[in-house]
Amino acid sequence: MVRSVSVYFARIELANDTAGKPGMKDLHVLGVTQASDSYPNVKYKLVALKQLLGDNYIQYVVPLSKSDVSPGIFAAMSSSRPVFIWRFLIAHIKVLFHSLRHRAKSVYVCYPGVFLAIWLGLPWMRRRYPVMYLDAFISLYDTIVCDRSLLKESGVLAKLLYRLERRAFAAATVVIVDTPENAEYFSQLFDMPVDKFYAMPLCIPPLLSSRAKAENRRSESMRCVFLGTFVPLQGIRTIIAAVSLLAEDSRIEFVFVGDGQDASYLQDFMADNTDSNVTWHCGHFSTEFVADQISNADICLGIFGDGPKAQRVLPYKIYYYLALGMPVITAATATTKRILSECDDLESEAPLQLVPPGDAQSLANALCRLRDKPAELASTARAGADYYQRALSDAAIRQSLQNIIDLA
Repeated sequence: MVRSVSVYFARIELANDTAGKPGMKDLHVLGVTQASDSYPNVKYKLVALKQLLGDNYIQYVVPLSKSDVSPGIFAAMSSSRPVFIWRFLIAHIKVLFHSLRHRAKSVYVCYPGVFLAIWLGLPWMRRRYPVMYLDAFISLYDTIVCDRSLLKESGVLAKLLYRLERRAFAAATVVIVDTPENAEYFSQLFDMPVDKFYAMPLCIPPLLSSRAKAENRRSESMRCVFLGTFVPLQGIRTIIAAVSLLAEDSRIEFVFVGDGQDASYLQDFMADNTDSNVTWHCGHFSTEFVADQISNADICLGIFGDGPKAQRVLPYKIYYYLALGMPVITAATATTKRILSECDDLESEAPLQLVPPGDAQSLANALCRLRDKPAELASTARAGADYYQRALSDAAIRQSLQNIIDLA
């Protein structure tokens, strides 16, 4: 069974009630990472750990970029590879030397921590850090090879990456992932016991926003907002196909925020449809801008890809949507269907509107139906906000971190 916090039945304990108490384990945090609001899981998980552990927390994390608005690690690798590799190498050398000068009962390795985990798993380093928590909310091998096909599975580099990541997972005492579905998948992919993995929610930045006044809206049409990095699992082609089906419906408009691998499909659509009902904010934006765009939506678009990875994830965008109390429509995947099942067990309303993955016609039909169902949209928004507070909020994350620390 995958280990995860039972946020539905457990009593949530505030971090401040336990911070710094005698007997709690001291934790050393090491990492070479992208800790920005565009890559918030690392940044705000460290904030939560520090709040939880107080004086028992020591951090040495080398950032790859000082920008709070950045495209993330994979984009940095592709956009300026020599500079990225140099920074990556120097940062790791700094962290390795730091780890040799210190000891701790336990160590938390930030994502992406493959090389550090392998280093810390060496016998002489294990004596310095007996317990290792490895944050692996994204598998490098699964992302680069299986999902984005940037390397051929049969190639030498892909096989090397697999062996390195498997060795890192094996060295860790606990491997932290974002969903139970990913825990099961990683267990099978890397041939490891599933109880090595622990599923906990992702961390997002504090979100503040203000809804626009009605008179500032283009019209009384239903505004559908998509926030994303345009990677394949987000199903941008399915969304664009649905937009095409609704091109003649002036009561529905679409706003896209972001950029990425499959953005060319949207670019081509807009070039061919200059008078379309689509607005695109192309680029990487501040948290405040993103929050305002979401808050001024009538409904938010999740992911619609039909690939295997889409079945196992709950992406940042859905956290943002739910945290801001917005109704969400997304693909019916193993993860989203589990969420609805958990809510059914609690006799709660469904926090998400679901459509079949990769099905543009179903998405278009659902949007047409919801356009005339404001009460249903409001009900979905309330249920989504309630689910966020129960299962994904800061309190749930702190409880998850406390449970992880108590495991080893």
